[in-house]
Amino acid sequence: MADTWTARLDRPVGVPLLHVRLREHLERLKEESTWRTSGRNAITLSKEPALRLVLMLLAKGHKISEHQAAGPLTLHILTGAVGFRTGERTDTLGSGELIVLESAIEHEVEALEETACLLTLAGASKE
Repeated sequence: MADTWTARLDRPVGVPLLHVRLREHLERLKEESTWRTSGRNAITLSKEPALRLVLMLLAKGHKISEHQAAGPLTLHILTGAVGFRTGERTDTLGSGELIVLESAIEHEVEALEETACLLTLAGASKE
């Protein structure tokens, strides 16, 4: 039986200054049942009307199927590697690399190995 998802009460999403210890969050993501059962886990670090930061952990072979974001985005690979596909183009991104994508462009992400990445979405929150 899969564990049900519950919101993190201590998630730091609305503060005037945010200092994030990424390593601690990644360790925590790996300890949660979501990671063990789905091969993917994430935490929203900041959620403002014009900016959202999401720390993601993807298991090797996990695919985020084709989708588009309402605003521009960056995907920064902290560790590991992904294939990032837009249309007929596929870029391989490794540790320390990032990609910038304009808004409303269909894209797909596949983890080529266990990967930690930071997703930045601009103008994406609709609250």
